[in-house]
Amino acid sequence: MKVCFVNEYFPPFAPGGAEWSLAALAGALATRGHQVTVVTPNWGAAPREEQHGVRIVRFPFPHRLTLGGRPAPAKWLANPLYYVWAAVAVFRVARRERADVIHAQNKHSLIPATLAGRLLGIPVFLTIRDGSIIDAAPMCLHHHDGMPADCGVRKLWGECSEEYFRLYVGNPRRKLRSKVAFLYFWLDSRLKQRFLRRVDCVIGVSQGILDVYRRSGLLARVRRVEAIYNVPPVAVSPSPTRLAALRDRLDVAGRRIVLYVGKLSPGKGTPDLVTAAREVAETFPDVLFLLVGEGEADAGVPWMRRLGPLPNEDVLALYPLAEMVVVPSVIPDALSRVILEAMSAGRPVVATRVGGTPELVIEGATGILVERNAPGELARAIVSLLRDAGLRTALGAGGRRHVAERLSAEGSVERLLAVYQDARG
Repeated sequence: MKVCFVNEYFPPFAPGGAEWSLAALAGALATRGHQVTVVTPNWGAAPREEQHGVRIVRFPFPHRLTLGGRPAPAKWLANPLYYVWAAVAVFRVARRERADVIHAQNKHSLIPATLAGRLLGIPVFLTIRDGSIIDAAPMCLHHHDGMPADCGVRKLWGECSEEYFRLYVGNPRRKLRSKVAFLYFWLDSRLKQRFLRRVDCVIGVSQGILDVYRRSGLLARVRRVEAIYNVPPVAVSPSPTRLAALRDRLDVAGRRIVLYVGKLSPGKGTPDLVTAAREVAETFPDVLFLLVGEGEADAGVPWMRRLGPLPNEDVLALYPLAEMVVVPSVIPDALSRVILEAMSAGRPVVATRVGGTPELVIEGATGILVERNAPGELARAIVSLLRDAGLRTALGAGGRRHVAERLSAEGSVERLLAVYQDARG
Protein backbone atom coordinates (compact mmCIF):
# COMPACT_ATOMS: atom_id res chain seq x y z
CA MET A 1 0.00 0.00 0.00
CA LYS A 2 1.25 3.48 -0.90
CA VAL A 3 -0.11 5.92 1.67
CA CYS A 4 0.12 9.72 1.50
CA PHE A 5 -0.51 11.36 4.89
CA VAL A 6 -1.19 15.09 5.03
CA ASN A 7 -0.85 17.16 8.19
CA GLU A 8 -0.21 20.75 9.21
CA TYR A 9 2.73 19.74 11.40
CA PHE A 10 5.10 16.84 11.78
CA PRO A 11 8.01 16.29 14.20
CA PRO A 12 10.23 18.13 14.95
CA PHE A 13 7.31 20.59 14.74
CA ALA A 14 4.69 19.05 17.00
CA PRO A 15 2.29 21.36 18.87
CA GLY A 16 0.18 18.49 20.18
CA GLY A 17 -0.41 14.79 20.48
CA ALA A 18 -1.77 14.56 16.92
CA GLU A 19 1.71 14.86 15.45
CA TRP A 20 3.22 12.17 17.68
CA SER A 21 0.24 9.92 16.99
CA LEU A 22 0.76 10.40 13.25
CA ALA A 23 4.48 9.66 13.58
CA ALA A 24 3.68 6.44 15.46
CA LEU A 25 1.10 5.38 12.85
CA ALA A 26 3.36 6.19 9.91
CA GLY A 27 6.22 4.25 11.53
CA ALA A 28 3.96 1.25 12.21
CA LEU A 29 2.86 1.14 8.56
CA ALA A 30 6.43 1.54 7.27
CA THR A 31 7.62 -1.27 9.55
CA ARG A 32 5.09 -3.54 7.85
CA GLY A 33 6.57 -2.74 4.45
CA HIS A 34 4.09 -0.12 3.23
CA GLN A 35 5.33 2.98 1.43
CA VAL A 36 4.45 5.97 3.60
CA THR A 37 4.90 9.63 2.67
CA VAL A 38 4.01 12.57 4.92
CA VAL A 39 3.29 15.91 3.24
CA THR A 40 3.50 18.95 5.50
CA PRO A 41 4.42 22.67 5.33
CA ASN A 42 8.08 23.48 5.76
CA TRP A 43 8.28 25.44 8.99
CA GLY A 44 12.10 25.49 8.84
CA ALA A 45 13.58 22.02 8.34
CA ALA A 46 14.95 19.89 5.50
CA PRO A 47 12.63 19.85 2.45
CA ARG A 48 12.98 16.07 2.24
CA GLU A 49 14.12 13.47 4.69
CA GLU A 50 13.39 9.97 5.90
CA GLN A 51 12.59 8.99 9.50
CA HIS A 52 12.24 5.32 10.43
CA GLY A 53 11.35 4.36 6.89
CA VAL A 54 8.84 7.22 6.45
CA ARG A 55 9.39 9.76 3.68
CA ILE A 56 8.74 13.35 4.73
CA VAL A 57 8.14 16.02 2.10
CA ARG A 58 7.92 19.59 3.38
CA PHE A 59 6.53 21.99 0.80
CA PRO A 60 7.70 25.64 0.71
CA PHE A 61 5.98 27.90 3.21
CA PRO A 62 6.63 31.57 4.11
CA HIS A 63 6.36 31.26 7.90
CA ARG A 64 9.03 29.81 10.19
CA LEU A 65 8.76 28.19 13.61
CA THR A 66 11.29 27.21 16.22
CA LEU A 67 11.66 23.48 16.74
CA GLY A 68 9.25 22.06 19.29
CA GLY A 69 5.63 22.53 20.19
CA ARG A 70 4.75 26.13 19.38
CA PRO A 71 2.03 26.31 16.68
CA ALA A 72 1.76 28.98 14.02
CA PRO A 73 -0.98 31.63 14.27
CA ALA A 74 -4.18 30.09 12.93
CA LYS A 75 -4.43 32.66 10.11
CA TRP A 76 -1.53 30.94 8.32
CA LEU A 77 -3.51 27.72 7.95
CA ALA A 78 -7.22 28.58 8.05
CA ASN A 79 -7.41 30.50 4.78
CA PRO A 80 -8.19 29.76 1.11
CA LEU A 81 -4.68 30.61 -0.09
CA TYR A 82 -3.21 27.93 2.15
CA TYR A 83 -5.79 25.38 1.03
CA VAL A 84 -4.98 25.92 -2.65
CA TRP A 85 -1.21 26.04 -2.10
CA ALA A 86 -1.23 22.89 0.03
CA ALA A 87 -3.55 21.11 -2.42
CA VAL A 88 -1.06 21.69 -5.23
CA ALA A 89 1.77 20.33 -3.08
CA VAL A 90 -0.21 17.24 -2.05
CA PHE A 91 -1.29 16.63 -5.66
CA ARG A 92 2.32 16.72 -6.90
CA VAL A 93 3.67 14.45 -4.18
CA ALA A 94 0.82 11.93 -4.36
CA ARG A 95 1.08 11.75 -8.15
CA ARG A 96 4.85 11.31 -8.06
CA GLU A 97 4.65 8.63 -5.36
CA ARG A 98 1.68 6.95 -7.11
CA ALA A 99 -0.24 6.99 -3.85
CA ASP A 100 -3.12 4.58 -3.41
CA VAL A 101 -4.82 6.76 -0.78
CA ILE A 102 -4.55 10.27 0.65
CA HIS A 103 -5.24 10.59 4.37
CA ALA A 104 -5.71 14.00 6.02
CA GLN A 105 -4.68 13.76 9.64
CA ASN A 106 -6.17 16.98 10.96
CA LYS A 107 -8.63 19.75 10.21
CA HIS A 108 -6.54 22.13 8.11
CA SER A 109 -5.43 19.26 5.86
CA LEU A 110 -9.00 18.24 5.00
CA ILE A 111 -9.57 20.63 2.10
CA PRO A 112 -6.13 20.26 0.45
CA ALA A 113 -6.26 16.46 0.71
CA THR A 114 -9.80 16.33 -0.71
CA LEU A 115 -8.96 18.60 -3.65
CA ALA A 116 -5.82 16.63 -4.50
CA GLY A 117 -7.55 13.27 -4.14
CA ARG A 118 -10.42 14.23 -6.40
CA LEU A 119 -8.02 15.47 -9.09
CA LEU A 120 -6.10 12.18 -8.92
CA GLY A 121 -9.19 10.00 -8.62
CA ILE A 122 -8.00 8.18 -5.48
CA PRO A 123 -9.74 7.66 -2.10
CA VAL A 124 -9.47 10.39 0.54
CA PHE A 125 -9.73 9.90 4.31
CA LEU A 126 -9.94 12.28 7.25
CA THR A 127 -9.03 11.57 10.87
CA ILE A 128 -11.01 13.62 13.40
CA ARG A 129 -8.94 14.37 16.50
CA ASP A 130 -10.93 17.16 18.19
CA GLY A 131 -14.07 19.25 17.93
CA SER A 132 -12.62 22.06 15.84
CA ILE A 133 -14.55 21.25 12.65
CA ILE A 134 -17.67 21.96 14.70
CA ASP A 135 -16.05 25.33 15.45
CA ALA A 136 -12.43 26.43 15.63
CA ALA A 137 -13.06 27.42 19.26
CA PRO A 138 -16.19 25.42 20.10
CA MET A 139 -17.58 27.21 23.14
CA CYS A 140 -20.68 24.99 22.95
CA LEU A 141 -18.47 22.03 23.88
CA HIS A 142 -17.57 23.74 27.15
CA HIS A 143 -21.13 22.99 28.26
CA HIS A 144 -22.62 20.34 25.96
CA ASP A 145 -21.58 17.26 23.99
CA GLY A 146 -22.60 18.61 20.62
CA MET A 147 -23.39 21.69 18.57
CA PRO A 148 -26.74 23.26 19.55
CA ALA A 149 -29.58 23.30 17.03
CA ASP A 150 -29.72 27.11 17.05
CA CYS A 151 -26.04 27.56 16.16
CA GLY A 152 -25.73 30.54 13.84
CA VAL A 153 -24.26 34.01 13.39
CA ARG A 154 -26.62 35.68 15.88
CA LYS A 155 -25.88 33.19 18.67
CA LEU A 156 -22.19 33.20 17.86
CA TRP A 157 -21.88 37.00 17.93
CA GLY A 158 -24.08 37.58 20.96
CA GLU A 159 -23.13 34.61 23.16
CA CYS A 160 -20.24 32.39 22.01
CA SER A 161 -17.79 35.11 21.02
CA GLU A 162 -18.58 36.97 24.25
CA GLU A 163 -17.74 33.89 26.32
CA TYR A 164 -14.60 33.30 24.27
CA PHE A 165 -13.50 36.89 24.90
CA ARG A 166 -14.13 36.57 28.63
CA LEU A 167 -12.26 33.25 29.00
CA TYR A 168 -9.41 33.62 26.55
CA VAL A 169 -8.78 37.31 25.72
CA GLY A 170 -9.90 39.71 28.46
CA ASN A 171 -8.27 42.85 27.05
CA PRO A 172 -11.11 45.35 26.29
CA ARG A 173 -9.09 46.97 23.50
CA ARG A 174 -9.03 43.64 21.64
CA LYS A 175 -12.70 42.79 22.02
CA LEU A 176 -13.95 43.74 18.55
CA ARG A 177 -10.94 42.16 16.90
CA SER A 178 -11.42 38.93 18.83
CA LYS A 179 -15.13 38.77 17.97
CA VAL A 180 -14.46 39.33 14.25
CA ALA A 181 -11.73 36.67 14.30
CA PHE A 182 -14.10 34.31 16.11
CA LEU A 183 -16.68 34.83 13.35
CA TYR A 184 -14.09 34.29 10.61
CA PHE A 185 -12.87 30.98 12.03
CA TRP A 186 -16.47 29.85 12.59
CA LEU A 187 -17.12 30.44 8.88
CA ASP A 188 -13.95 28.51 8.07
CA SER A 189 -15.29 25.59 10.10
CA ARG A 190 -18.54 25.78 8.13
CA LEU A 191 -16.52 25.43 4.92
CA LYS A 192 -14.71 22.39 6.29
CA GLN A 193 -18.05 20.81 7.24
CA ARG A 194 -19.02 20.83 3.56
CA PHE A 195 -15.87 18.90 2.70
CA LEU A 196 -16.70 16.21 5.27
CA ARG A 197 -19.30 14.93 2.80
CA ARG A 198 -16.71 14.59 0.04
CA VAL A 199 -14.25 12.22 1.72
CA ASP A 200 -14.52 8.45 1.33
CA CYS A 201 -14.31 7.81 5.06
CA VAL A 202 -14.21 9.84 8.26
CA ILE A 203 -12.13 8.14 10.94
CA GLY A 204 -12.57 9.16 14.57
CA VAL A 205 -9.82 8.32 17.03
CA SER A 206 -12.58 7.30 19.46
CA GLN A 207 -16.26 6.48 19.38
CA GLY A 208 -16.78 9.35 21.82
CA ILE A 209 -15.61 12.06 19.41
CA LEU A 210 -17.68 10.56 16.59
CA ASP A 211 -20.73 10.69 18.87
CA VAL A 212 -20.09 14.41 19.43
CA TYR A 213 -20.10 14.95 15.65
CA ARG A 214 -23.21 12.79 15.20
CA ARG A 215 -25.10 14.77 17.84
CA SER A 216 -24.01 17.90 15.97
CA GLY A 217 -25.58 16.55 12.76
CA LEU A 218 -22.31 16.55 10.81
CA LEU A 219 -22.01 12.87 9.90
CA ALA A 220 -25.47 12.24 8.45
CA ARG A 221 -24.29 12.59 4.84
CA VAL A 222 -20.79 11.15 5.24
CA ARG A 223 -20.20 8.03 3.14
CA ARG A 224 -18.51 5.95 5.81
CA VAL A 225 -17.54 6.49 9.46
CA GLU A 226 -15.13 4.35 11.48
CA ALA A 227 -13.57 4.56 14.95
CA ILE A 228 -9.89 3.57 14.96
CA TYR A 229 -7.75 4.29 18.01
CA ASN A 230 -4.41 6.07 17.84
CA VAL A 231 -1.31 3.91 17.84
CA PRO A 232 -0.17 4.01 21.49
CA PRO A 233 3.28 5.28 22.41
CA VAL A 234 6.14 2.99 23.28
CA ALA A 235 6.46 2.80 27.06
CA VAL A 236 9.56 4.44 28.50
CA SER A 237 11.16 2.87 31.58
CA PRO A 238 14.00 5.10 32.78
CA SER A 239 16.60 3.49 35.00
CA PRO A 240 16.53 4.23 38.76
CA THR A 241 19.69 6.26 38.28
CA ARG A 242 18.08 8.46 35.63
CA LEU A 243 14.96 8.90 37.75
CA ALA A 244 17.05 9.98 40.72
CA ALA A 245 18.95 12.42 38.52
CA LEU A 246 15.69 13.82 37.16
CA ARG A 247 14.33 14.30 40.68
CA ASP A 248 17.50 16.16 41.64
CA ARG A 249 17.36 18.33 38.52
CA LEU A 250 13.75 19.27 39.18
CA ASP A 251 14.41 19.62 42.93
CA VAL A 252 11.41 17.46 43.83
CA ALA A 253 13.01 15.10 46.35
CA GLY A 254 10.50 14.17 49.03
CA ARG A 255 7.53 15.55 47.04
CA ARG A 256 4.51 13.58 45.84
CA ILE A 257 4.03 14.56 42.21
CA VAL A 258 0.71 14.99 40.45
CA LEU A 259 1.40 15.57 36.75
CA TYR A 260 -0.56 17.61 34.22
CA VAL A 261 0.51 17.73 30.55
CA GLY A 262 -1.26 19.91 27.99
CA LYS A 263 -2.19 23.44 27.10
CA LEU A 264 -2.95 25.57 30.14
CA SER A 265 -6.38 26.93 29.26
CA PRO A 266 -10.02 26.97 30.41
CA GLY A 267 -10.95 24.39 27.76
CA LYS A 268 -8.38 21.97 29.15
CA GLY A 269 -9.71 22.53 32.67
CA THR A 270 -6.65 24.29 34.10
CA PRO A 271 -8.70 26.64 36.35
CA ASP A 272 -10.47 23.61 37.85
CA LEU A 273 -7.10 21.94 38.44
CA VAL A 274 -5.71 25.05 40.17
CA THR A 275 -8.75 25.14 42.48
CA ALA A 276 -8.55 21.41 43.20
CA ALA A 277 -4.81 21.60 43.86
CA ARG A 278 -5.35 24.13 46.62
CA GLU A 279 -7.75 21.75 48.36
CA VAL A 280 -5.43 18.74 47.91
CA ALA A 281 -2.46 20.68 49.34
CA GLU A 282 -4.40 21.28 52.56
CA THR A 283 -4.51 17.52 53.12
CA PHE A 284 -1.08 16.64 51.68
CA PRO A 285 1.47 19.43 52.28
CA ASP A 286 4.13 17.40 50.43
CA VAL A 287 2.16 17.30 47.16
CA LEU A 288 3.55 19.06 44.09
CA PHE A 289 1.50 19.65 40.95
CA LEU A 290 3.79 19.80 37.92
CA LEU A 291 2.22 21.56 34.92
CA VAL A 292 3.78 20.95 31.49
CA GLY A 293 2.58 22.95 28.49
CA GLU A 294 1.96 26.32 26.88
CA GLY A 295 -0.06 28.95 28.68
CA GLU A 296 -0.36 30.65 32.02
CA ALA A 297 -1.51 29.32 35.39
CA ASP A 298 -1.49 30.58 38.96
CA ALA A 299 1.65 28.68 39.89
CA GLY A 300 3.04 31.13 42.46
CA VAL A 301 2.32 28.73 45.32
CA PRO A 302 4.53 26.05 46.93
CA TRP A 303 2.33 23.17 45.81
CA MET A 304 2.34 24.01 42.11
CA ARG A 305 5.09 24.52 39.53
CA ARG A 306 4.78 25.35 35.84
CA LEU A 307 7.54 23.80 33.71
CA GLY A 308 6.37 25.26 30.39
CA PRO A 309 6.46 23.28 27.13
CA LEU A 310 8.95 20.41 27.01
CA PRO A 311 10.17 18.05 24.25
CA ASN A 312 8.15 14.85 24.05
CA GLU A 313 11.05 12.69 25.24
CA ASP A 314 11.33 14.82 28.39
CA VAL A 315 7.59 14.53 29.00
CA LEU A 316 7.75 10.74 28.69
CA ALA A 317 10.51 10.69 31.30
CA LEU A 318 8.29 12.57 33.77
CA TYR A 319 5.52 9.95 33.97
CA PRO A 320 7.46 7.46 36.12
CA LEU A 321 8.07 10.25 38.67
CA ALA A 322 4.36 10.93 39.13
CA GLU A 323 1.96 9.37 41.60
CA MET A 324 -0.78 9.98 39.03
CA VAL A 325 -1.64 11.99 35.93
CA VAL A 326 -4.60 14.39 35.87
CA VAL A 327 -6.53 15.30 32.69
CA PRO A 328 -9.35 17.70 33.75
CA SER A 329 -10.55 18.66 30.24
CA VAL A 330 -13.76 20.64 29.85
CA ILE A 331 -13.94 20.41 26.05
CA PRO A 332 -14.23 16.73 25.01
CA ASP A 333 -10.87 15.13 24.22
CA ALA A 334 -11.10 12.79 21.26
CA LEU A 335 -8.51 10.34 22.57
CA SER A 336 -6.03 12.03 24.87
CA ARG A 337 -2.44 11.28 23.94
CA VAL A 338 -1.48 12.20 27.50
CA ILE A 339 -3.74 9.47 28.90
CA LEU A 340 -2.27 6.93 26.47
CA GLU A 341 1.26 7.92 27.52
CA ALA A 342 0.38 7.80 31.21
CA MET A 343 -1.26 4.38 30.95
CA SER A 344 1.62 3.01 28.87
CA ALA A 345 3.92 4.14 31.68
CA GLY A 346 1.73 2.41 34.28
CA ARG A 347 0.42 5.59 35.90
CA PRO A 348 -3.16 5.88 37.22
CA VAL A 349 -5.24 8.65 35.64
CA VAL A 350 -7.85 11.03 37.03
CA ALA A 351 -9.84 12.50 34.14
CA THR A 352 -13.16 14.05 33.21
CA ARG A 353 -16.02 12.06 31.73
CA VAL A 354 -15.98 13.70 28.27
CA GLY A 355 -15.38 12.68 24.64
CA GLY A 356 -13.34 9.53 24.17
CA THR A 357 -11.83 9.58 27.66
CA PRO A 358 -14.21 6.93 29.12
CA GLU A 359 -12.90 4.53 26.45
CA LEU A 360 -9.46 4.85 28.04
CA VAL A 361 -10.13 5.54 31.71
CA ILE A 362 -12.25 2.69 32.99
CA GLU A 363 -13.63 3.56 36.42
CA GLY A 364 -11.96 1.45 39.09
CA ALA A 365 -9.84 -0.43 36.53
CA THR A 366 -7.46 2.09 34.94
CA GLY A 367 -8.30 5.32 36.77
CA ILE A 368 -11.01 7.56 38.18
CA LEU A 369 -13.55 9.58 36.19
CA VAL A 370 -15.09 12.82 37.43
CA GLU A 371 -17.53 15.31 35.95
CA ARG A 372 -16.14 18.32 34.13
CA ASN A 373 -16.29 21.72 35.81
CA ALA A 374 -16.27 20.00 39.22
CA PRO A 375 -13.02 20.97 41.02
CA GLY A 376 -14.27 19.60 44.36
CA GLU A 377 -14.89 16.17 42.86
CA LEU A 378 -11.52 16.35 41.10
CA ALA A 379 -9.78 17.14 44.41
CA ARG A 380 -11.49 14.23 46.19
CA ALA A 381 -10.40 11.80 43.46
CA ILE A 382 -6.77 12.96 43.71
CA VAL A 383 -6.82 12.71 47.51
CA SER A 384 -8.25 9.19 47.37
CA LEU A 385 -5.36 8.05 45.18
CA LEU A 386 -2.70 9.81 47.25
CA ARG A 387 -4.04 7.98 50.31
CA ASP A 388 -3.99 4.51 48.74
CA ALA A 389 -0.72 3.24 47.30
CA GLY A 390 -2.25 -0.15 46.57
CA LEU A 391 -5.01 1.42 44.49
CA ARG A 392 -2.49 3.51 42.55
CA THR A 393 -0.49 0.40 41.74
CA ALA A 394 -3.56 -1.58 40.70
CA LEU A 395 -4.93 1.18 38.47
CA GLY A 396 -1.53 1.77 36.90
CA ALA A 397 -1.16 -1.92 36.08
CA GLY A 398 -4.72 -1.98 34.75
CA GLY A 399 -3.98 0.94 32.45
CA ARG A 400 -0.93 -0.75 31.03
CA ARG A 401 -2.96 -3.92 30.37
CA HIS A 402 -5.76 -1.94 28.77
CA VAL A 403 -3.37 -0.32 26.29
CA ALA A 404 -1.72 -3.64 25.47
CA GLU A 405 -4.93 -5.64 25.06
CA ARG A 406 -7.47 -3.24 23.56
CA LEU A 407 -5.46 -0.38 22.09
CA SER A 408 -2.62 -2.23 20.39
CA ALA A 409 -0.81 -0.82 17.37
CA GLU A 410 -1.43 -4.11 15.61
CA GLY A 411 -5.19 -3.80 15.89
CA SER A 412 -5.33 -0.14 14.81
CA VAL A 413 -3.10 -0.72 11.79
CA GLU A 414 -5.08 -3.78 10.68
CA ARG A 415 -8.39 -1.89 10.86
CA LEU A 416 -6.98 1.09 8.98
CA LEU A 417 -5.58 -1.08 6.18
CA ALA A 418 -8.92 -2.87 5.86
CA VAL A 419 -10.71 0.47 5.47
CA TYR A 420 -8.17 1.56 2.84
CA GLN A 421 -8.67 -1.67 0.88
CA ASP A 422 -12.46 -1.39 0.98
CA ALA A 423 -12.36 2.17 -0.37
CA ARG A 424 -10.11 1.11 -3.24
CA GLY A 425 -12.60 -1.58 -4.19
